[in-house]
Amino acid sequence: MFLLDLHPEDVIISLVNITVLFILLRLILWKHVIRFLSERSNRVRGEMEEAEKRRAEAEALHSEYDGKIRDIEAHGRELLQKSREKASEEADMILKETREKARDMIREAEDRIEEEKKQAIEEAHQEVAQLATDMAARILKREVSPSDNTNAVDDFFRGD
Repeated sequence: MFLLDLHPEDVIISLVNITVLFILLRLILWKHVIRFLSERSNRVRGEMEEAEKRRAEAEALHSEYDGKIRDIEAHGRELLQKSREKASEEADMILKETREKARDMIREAEDRIEEEKKQAIEEAHQEVAQLATDMAARILKREVSPSDNTNAVDDFFRGD
């Protein structure tokens, strides 16, 4: 094993070297290190402040957009309600018009039926009259002789 021999002069020389090196480094580098750390601290602080500003702006925009979205949703619901009401009114109007047209068509059909009924009755009367005339003529031909016809005509003109 290797033992380290420590001599007091070596320790003192090492302490003096470390002290001198510390003093030299402090004189030469201390200002630069402090300035670097100060600049870094300021830069970090500035970035933190900028981040906070941006966060505040983002929250403000978020609130504004939320408000706009609520307004748009409310407007959409209002438009939807108006559209439903208008559709309902149009449906009611169409139903009313359809019912009126149906009533008119029923009235026209009833009028045509009544007219056709009257015409059918008139045709039936004419047919019945024709049949009655034809039957009367047949009956009269069989039972009435030409001399009876002449007598009936003469009686009619005399007023008997």
